[in-house]
Order: sequence, then structure tokens, then C-alpha cells
Amino acid sequence: MKRGLRLLALAAAAALALVALPASAEHDSNYLALGDSYAFAYSPLLDPTSAANFRGYADITAQALDLSLTNAACPGETSGSMISGTPPDNGCHEFYPPLPLHVSYTGSQLAYAVNFLRTHDHVQLVSVQIGGNDLLVLEATCRGDVSCIISGLPGVEAQLAANLNTIYSAIRDKAHYRHTIVALGYFAFNYNDPNQVAVVASLDAVEASVAASYHARVADVFGAFALASAPSGIPCLAGLQVQLPTGGCDIHPSAAGHAVYTKALLEVVPRGEAVEAQAS
Repeated sequence: MKRGLRLLALAAAAALALVALPASAEHDSNYLALGDSYAFAYSPLLDPTSAANFRGYADITAQALDLSLTNAACPGETSGSMISGTPPDNGCHEFYPPLPLHVSYTGSQLAYAVNFLRTHDHVQLVSVQIGGNDLLVLEATCRGDVSCIISGLPGVEAQLAANLNTIYSAIRDKAHYRHTIVALGYFAFNYNDPNQVAVVASLDAVEASVAASYHARVADVFGAFALASAPSGIPCLAGLQVQLPTGGCDIHPSAAGHAVYTKALLEVVPRGEAVEAQAS
């Protein structure tokens, strides 16, 4: 518990200092962040014409571990579009480009990651957060109908598992990456809603199962947000999601939410040495 409080304090302090952090140079990067808008640190309140405006858990983690960061995440990326570089997705390939990402690349995010890891021998940490938009695409297709979402979830999870196997296999086998991977899942927007809790927990379980089979460590994001949002059980009310000027919250983590993400990530990164080999 003491270590957890220390990590949360470190994460919160780092979050306040993010505006002063320069972007890391790609050529000497030793931390590669992959994923969607959460990994990108998207917020609808910030100017999207400069990627430097978006700084979140990947940046805080890099500072905490004294690592230099390359963030290849794309807002709206699904597990399928991460592999193919094409839609269907939730906006990644509609808006980026022309809007900038943290790093510029053509083709798929996974192809970029494999090439990056092959050509950068000193990468010590890779974080992967993908799959949330797979669920959002299902919700959009179902137009929010709960019974439709629940009936469609097994198919989405089966495809997600297949895509995650492709992603992790590419990182481990094609890129020959043998150091630490941390998989990050998602949190419920209302921990008092049993349907929402069941759906998000089920999605996270699929991600954790596949990640573990590739010797990836799994950050307990779901549990961390449940704890941090107590006693209300609603992350928005706890200030963990972006507060909208019109009232309510956007789906994306706030600075405080990114601090919770960071704490969950740091809890599973090997200590002593910042990272260590996880697969032979």
C-alpha cells in the first residue's frame, strides 16, 4: 500500500509537470507506446493541430522511469485497423492525417512498431492499449441497445483475441522484442451499472489472457479506477475523466485519470532496473 501511494504521488506530480516536458527524440527512444486515444492522451478540449498538446500516462511513465518516449498511438484505432492500417475504425484513418500524431508514419501502426523495434536495439518497455474502440464500434452499430451489445460482444471479443494474437506475435516474433511489454485495459464509466461493469471486465479479461500468453505484464486499470472513483463509483464525479464545459464528462481520462493509469502501469513494471527481459 505504501508503494502504491508513493507511485500515485509520483504520477500526480509528474502530471502537473507535463507541460514542461519536451517531446522525446525518436532516435534514442527506449519506450514505445502503442494504442488508441487513451494512449495518445486525446482530449476534446485541446487543439488537435499540435500533437504536443496531448500528454498523458505514457509521458508520465517515461518520466518516472527515466525513459525516452516514442508514442505511435492513434485516436480511434481498433485492433483490426492497428494491423491493417485501414478502416473500419473509430476515426483514426479519417482524421490522422491530416491531423498530426505524435510520430509520423504511413501504413499500419503495427508495421511501424515492428520496424521501430527492429531498428532500435535499446527499447526497454512497450505498452499496448487497444480494443476499446472495437467495443465502441459495436455500441455504435447497436445504437446503444444493451441487448444488442451483449449479444454482439462474444463475436467482437473473439475477433479482438485473434487480432491481439497477431499484434503480440508480431512484436515478439517478427520484431524479436524480448523485453517488457505492459498491456493496459479499460475502466467502467459507472461501477454501479452491472451491465457496464460486466462488458468492460469481459473485454479486459480477453486482453489480459492474450497478453499473458506472450509474457506481457497486465496493468489492473479496471481495479485502479474502481478504487480511485470510490465512494461514488463514477470516475467522472471523481475527476478522472475530462470535464466538459457544458457539464458531464468526455469518455477520455483527465490528468488525474492518466495519473491512475500511470500508477497501474508502474505497479507491474519491474523495479530495481527499470525493466527486464520477459521472454527468452
